Amino acid sequence: MSAEASSRSTRGTRGPAGTLSVTLAGAGVVLPGPGAACTDLATFFEVVGAGRSCLAPYDQPGLPLRIAGTVGAWDEQAATGLDERRLARTSRAARMALAAVRSALADAALCAADLSDERSLLVACSLQFASPEFEDYHATIAAEGPAALGMRYWMTGTPASVVGTVASSLGTGCPTLSVAGSCNVALRAVHLVHQLLLAGEIDRAVVVGVDTTVDPVFVAGTSFEGRSGYRASSLSDDPRDVRPHDRVQSGNATGEGAVAVVLERTSLTARIDRPALRVLAATSRSNGPSAVATGPPDNVVADVLSLLDRSGRGLGDVAFLSDYADGNRFVEDHFCDALLGVRRRTGHDDELLVTNQEAVFGHVAGTGGLVKLISAVQMLADGRVAPSAGCLTPYERLLARPVGAAGTPHDGDAALVVTSGAGGDATSMLLQLEGGTLR
Repeated sequence: MSAEASSRSTRGTRGPAGTLSVTLAGAGVVLPGPGAACTDLATFFEVVGAGRSCLAPYDQPGLPLRIAGTVGAWDEQAATGLDERRLARTSRAARMALAAVRSALADAALCAADLSDERSLLVACSLQFASPEFEDYHATIAAEGPAALGMRYWMTGTPASVVGTVASSLGTGCPTLSVAGSCNVALRAVHLVHQLLLAGEIDRAVVVGVDTTVDPVFVAGTSFEGRSGYRASSLSDDPRDVRPHDRVQSGNATGEGAVAVVLERTSLTARIDRPALRVLAATSRSNGPSAVATGPPDNVVADVLSLLDRSGRGLGDVAFLSDYADGNRFVEDHFCDALLGVRRRTGHDDELLVTNQEAVFGHVAGTGGLVKLISAVQMLADGRVAPSAGCLTPYERLLARPVGAAGTPHDGDAALVVTSGAGGDATSMLLQLEGGTLR
C-alpha cells in the first residue's frame, strides 16, 4: 500500500507535496432549474444526476440566440434577506451571489460571525461580474446626463460591488478578494484558496462564483461567427442541440447563476458530517494565437501528468474525469488532443469515463468550475457517475467513454476535474474523497 493510500483516513494531515485534507463544509446554488430556479442542493443533484437540461428560450431583439441558461422565478427577497429598497440598489449578479453564500453558510452550520477575522476569506470570482448593468448606465447618461447616474456604477457595476454586497449584507468582517478570469476562473479561485489553506494563512474560505452573461453585449459576442467559422453559442432553439462529446456539435449555451462553497480545515468541521477531500491542484497558461483563443493543449497535459505523479496514481486509478468540453468542435478537439497527450505519455489504453454538465446549466465561467467540483464530490460519495448531458452519439476522436443517460457505477475514490479558459489558462484538480456527503 502506498503512503498516500495508508493516510486516506487521517484527516487534517498533509500527504504528498502540495496536498492538504480539507472539508467541503457547505454549498449553495442559484442556477437555472427545471421550470423555476434551482436554489437548493436536492434539485441540483437531481438534475445533474439525470443529465437533465435546464436551458430555456431566450429572445433579445436583433440577436440570433434562442436558448440560454436563465434563472427563472425565485423569491429574491427571502433568498437574500434584503428589503425591496436594497434589492433595487444591487445588481442581479450581487443578489444571486448573496443568496448562494447565505445558502452555503446555512448548509455548513455557520453564521456571519464565523467569518469575522483574518483567518477567514470571502472570494468572489466571475468573468464579468455586473457588466449587464452597463447598458443602463449609458442610456441614463445619454438621456439625463452624467449627474443622473450618481453612484450606481460603484454600487452595481464593479467587482467590489458584488463581493461588497455579500459582505456588507451579511455583516462579515473577514478580508475579501475578487478574482476575474475566463472559463476556469472558479476552479482557479478554489486553487488559490487551497494554496492559502496549505500555507497556513487561513482556516476557512467561502468562494462564490457568479455571472450574468445573458446581456446583449455578451450574447452578441458569443453568437458572432468569426472568419475561421468558430462561434461559441448554438443558434438552435432546441436545448437538446447543446451536445458536449457528441458527433454533432453546434455550440454551447451561455447563461447566468451563482454557486458558493465553504472550504475549511478539517479540524473545524467536527460539528457536521461533510466530505473531507485530499486535493491536488495545478494551474498553468499556454499562449494561443490571439488574446481570446485557448492555447495549445500541452499545458493541460503537463498539469494532469503532474497531478498523477504527485499522487502516485495512474489514469486507471481515477474513477472518472469531469472536463471542459462545452459543445463547440474547437473546444472539443482541444480536450481530445489533451486526453490523447495524457494517454500517450502514460501508456494508458484502458477505458476512462468522462462526464460533463455544460448542457445542464449552460456554459458560464463564474459557476462552471464550482458546478464540476460539487458534482464530482457527490459522484464520488454516491459511487455513481452522472451522465455526460447532451451526448447522443459519442465523438469518434474522444478517447474516453461519455457516461450515458442512466449514469454508471464506479468503484474509485478519486476524480479529475479539468477546466480551460480563453487565453490559455487551465486549472486541473485531482480530488480524493475521504468520507462524507453533501446531501
